[in-house]
Amino acid sequence: MRYRLEILLAGRARDELECLETLLRSQGDIRATTKVIVNGHADPLHGVSPLPDALILLASERWEAELTALWERPAAERPPLLVVGPKGNVDLIRLAMRAGARDFFSPPIDDGEITQFIRQLARDKVADPQQPRARMTAVINAKGGSGASMVAANLTHILASQERRSLLLDLDVQFGSLPLYFNMAPHNGLVRALEEADSLDAVALEGYVQTHDSGVDLLASSPDDMVTVAEVPESRVELLLDVLGQAYDEVIIDLPRWVGGPTAAVLERADRILVVLEQSVAHLRDAQRLRDILRHELKLTQTRMLLVVNRYDKHNDVGLSAIRDALPGMAILTLPNDFRRVSQSINVGSPLLEMAPKAPVTKALKSLAESLNDETEAPAPRSGRLSLLGWALRN
Repeated sequence: MRYRLEILLAGRARDELECLETLLRSQGDIRATTKVIVNGHADPLHGVSPLPDALILLASERWEAELTALWERPAAERPPLLVVGPKGNVDLIRLAMRAGARDFFSPPIDDGEITQFIRQLARDKVADPQQPRARMTAVINAKGGSGASMVAANLTHILASQERRSLLLDLDVQFGSLPLYFNMAPHNGLVRALEEADSLDAVALEGYVQTHDSGVDLLASSPDDMVTVAEVPESRVELLLDVLGQAYDEVIIDLPRWVGGPTAAVLERADRILVVLEQSVAHLRDAQRLRDILRHELKLTQTRMLLVVNRYDKHNDVGLSAIRDALPGMAILTLPNDFRRVSQSINVGSPLLEMAPKAPVTKALKSLAESLNDETEAPAPRSGRLSLLGWALRN
């Protein structure tokens, strides 16, 4: 459940509110706040702005005034409501239902009951059509070893540090290395999630992602998963992207350097495609080839692509002017060469923002994160499937 639910507990008995708050905090990623209702306004939501994702009201001896106040509110100003009150009070239950209560519990509250309530809230929230969908950023090497994984890992970490719910997806199911960047060992991850993709939702997703202390969620295959990306059904990837898009603000996908069904599904959906290269003729040639595939086979526009020149050296013979000549019209961003810090970061599993926050390479990566806010053309509806298959068959 990657959306942190905001739940307000309201009532007049402080000790009971504290007990319920403790129970809620044990349910996972929930921010629970309490409001002690005192004499004056009976409305549990008086002065509360913005409204929480849900209200749990511990009905007091003044339950009639409290529930009436909620009932009189416009429907749009009433969050999902759970009422806790004594058993057998039919009038209280009836008024609670009028006030829009989804459920009614009586003390002692069963742990399973509250879990079910929370899970349904999470499902409803991610299913809300008004809920913004994640921004998707695909990162791919123009040539092997250019640094796409380093860029993807640190970019995700920077976005997570900005309070963006961020997931890093390692689609290189065979040789993925992203867990190393966070000193994590993958288990029960990407391949299992793809197998269950047709029944997966944002709540069930929690069983497959790993959360770093920074808040980054990682979805990667484990070393025991003996599959290649070519064996991954494209339809499963699309289902998984649907769920990820509902559950996060940012989804960063590190792609293997192979364009086929599963990776094409990602590229076609991506809001931004970061093509990582270094300064050499071989890198330029492969970058041109990749650009042509993206433009002519997948029908993607260049405005969604950004060249990331890693280990940039202004004295290199292949300078920015040469890159612009070879790849005209494509936006370019450079990352300075800091091999020692980057290698150390990977070796110890500590992202650059933690290990070297003031290093030039870290600042450049932060600029890269900010550049994602630049306006780009929205991904077009998928229409190139036959063209892509034709391309795949020809190759």
